[in-house]
Amino acid sequence: MAPGVSKAAQAAGPVVRQNFADTGYWSPALVSDGEGRAQVSIQLPDNLTTWVLRAVGVDVDTRVGEGAVNVVATKPLLIRPVTPRFLTMGDVVELGAIINNNTDAPQTAEVGLTAAGVTLTTPATQTVTVAARGEAVVSWQAITADAPQADLVFSVRNDQYSDASKPRLSTAPNGGLKINRYSAPEVVGTAGDLAEAGSRTEVVALPPNLDTTQGELMVRLDPSLASSIQAGLDYLENYDYDSADAIVSRFLPNVLTYQALVDLGMQDPELKARLETLVREALDQLYPLQNGDGGWSWWKRDTSSPHVTAYVVFGLIRAREAGFEVRADALESGLRYLQNTLQETSALRQYYEFNRQAFVLYVLGEGGRPEATKVDELYAARDNLGIYARALLALAIGRQNKQDERLKTLFADLNGEVIQSATGAHWEEQFVDWWAMNTDRRSTAIVLDALAQLDPENDLAPNVVRWLMASRVDGVWRTTQENAWSLIALTDWMKATGELNADYAFAADLNGENLAEGRAAGAPYTTTVVSVPIAALQQTTSNRLMIGRGEGPGRLYYTAHLRAYLPVPEVKAIDRGLQVQRRYSLASCAEGPKCPALTSAKVGDVIRVNLTLIAPSDLYYVRLEDPLPAGAEIVDTGLSTTSQLAQGPTLVAGDEGWGPYRWWWFWYSRSELRDDRVVLFADYLGKGTYEFVYTLRAASPGQFNVIPAFANETYFPEVFGRGDGMLFTITAK
Repeated sequence: MAPGVSKAAQAAGPVVRQNFADTGYWSPALVSDGEGRAQVSIQLPDNLTTWVLRAVGVDVDTRVGEGAVNVVATKPLLIRPVTPRFLTMGDVVELGAIINNNTDAPQTAEVGLTAAGVTLTTPATQTVTVAARGEAVVSWQAITADAPQADLVFSVRNDQYSDASKPRLSTAPNGGLKINRYSAPEVVGTAGDLAEAGSRTEVVALPPNLDTTQGELMVRLDPSLASSIQAGLDYLENYDYDSADAIVSRFLPNVLTYQALVDLGMQDPELKARLETLVREALDQLYPLQNGDGGWSWWKRDTSSPHVTAYVVFGLIRAREAGFEVRADALESGLRYLQNTLQETSALRQYYEFNRQAFVLYVLGEGGRPEATKVDELYAARDNLGIYARALLALAIGRQNKQDERLKTLFADLNGEVIQSATGAHWEEQFVDWWAMNTDRRSTAIVLDALAQLDPENDLAPNVVRWLMASRVDGVWRTTQENAWSLIALTDWMKATGELNADYAFAADLNGENLAEGRAAGAPYTTTVVSVPIAALQQTTSNRLMIGRGEGPGRLYYTAHLRAYLPVPEVKAIDRGLQVQRRYSLASCAEGPKCPALTSAKVGDVIRVNLTLIAPSDLYYVRLEDPLPAGAEIVDTGLSTTSQLAQGPTLVAGDEGWGPYRWWWFWYSRSELRDDRVVLFADYLGKGTYEFVYTLRAASPGQFNVIPAFANETYFPEVFGRGDGMLFTITAK
């Protein structure tokens, strides 16, 4: 038995090491005694390694000193897991562990793997003998299951010593490994509302050749807009990327929803507590992104953008109005930057310049810096404005005087351009304002916000609400800008209409069987969500979904989304305005496109990945994602230990579409190397062919499913392209 370890503890097994960290302890200030001595107790993480403790001291006379000491954390017998960072469903993977014997005698021990989320095809327990001061390697074969994550615990023990550990580099909660689905989802849906007592039937038909082990029919019943917009709030709060736009969109709609609750006399302590943390974190991210001229850009260190700055300043203003602490200097600098971007109206030429002027004037008015003369000039030139810009001009005017006669003219113009259909009313821009990240949904939401604040009795408004709600996909709109402005508008609409006083009974049936029922009274934020697995639906005949409600005030909103998964091998590459191709080859091959394409490699091989991106037209705010094979690691060329053979991520243009601007794409906005994918962002992509090159190192043996590469315009996701998936095999050396 190990010294100092009780028989009971030894019998129960070793404590599982899972708290791994790169920094064991840090303190900005430690006060010494009169002799210059200080003492600190440190609880080290679970890493078994050599820790370096470094201290720097300074006294009142500004004399400085520095010292360092090594602290070795180890065990007589220890186990080190060797696994990928993540897995993809269906992967056949070799999971390994290295056993180190730090004693002076050979050790025979039992090595085990407890696994969930993967199915072991070799025995979970093995016996190994490790030489004195030596090491041994143990491996297990496993097949990745259909699960959210793999939970793996590796252990080694004998009569004297023991150790257990989870993987060092985890990508899922509690030390697990994330499991990606090897499938391409296809989502279709419908949405509607019932303003009076009655029912409506929706027909749901399943596509052929679908995977019946995945997917679902999701039915959502919302007794008011307050509950139906919650998915949009959650989507923004959990958005993956941290551009300035995304950071503001993450907290702004939540702030306005909270303010609406306060204005309506309702209290939500839980939401307020969550918001305080969310807003503080968002502001802490925004302040470092502010440039020296007071403006913000999409990403850090880019040239300041009036559009992005106006949106950030708008968010800061609204957060301050809701009672959250905002740095006055950051807001003041942002407002001053916006004032400096204003131009004489007579100098404006392009449609986007007029629109930008309207946005800036609106935000300046919200910030207490109205520019009355510029507003008057822009109103006189209103025929040059897009739909959303006219609505912003109306809001700027209404901020100063809600009785201003010019509002009637602006709303008459908007009424004359509305498009009405069975799904509601909306607006479509004549020209797409790319730099403003605008879409027709965003324009429609901004018009609705103007109606809610300045003309809530307008007969168009309920139909605009219906159209916005029906235009969601899986409960959310398609971009951060669409989500944020839709939620802003709908929140203001709820404030104007008092919709939170709903009181009626509701129910949903599927194929004659009850799915859900409830009552709206007193629960405006309560959403009823029912999920029906694909396997429980009728496969060869249509499914009938009936939604109904009883008498009483209020409106029932419903959505139904069918998410069906098609196996990647059956999903072909697709071009919807972008083409994406991926090719693997050995990095040691110097013949470029003539290098043989790889579908397999050996552990240790360095693999060059060529992503070809073809843009048939000019594109804006493009995102390219390339999922990795789980058995490979991205080579980070920023590390001093990286091989000279490795290539950093680059984006170069082909021969098409450059003209005099060939220099532009020697630089790109942002690249991210993540555990399971590479992501590239581009503010602007001129018409042409581009190649994104980076390198991988084959690390773990197995057969790995590689999800297709995907690219789209962030604010116009209907413009996208998808490549082919593949099976990539990595063998032992």
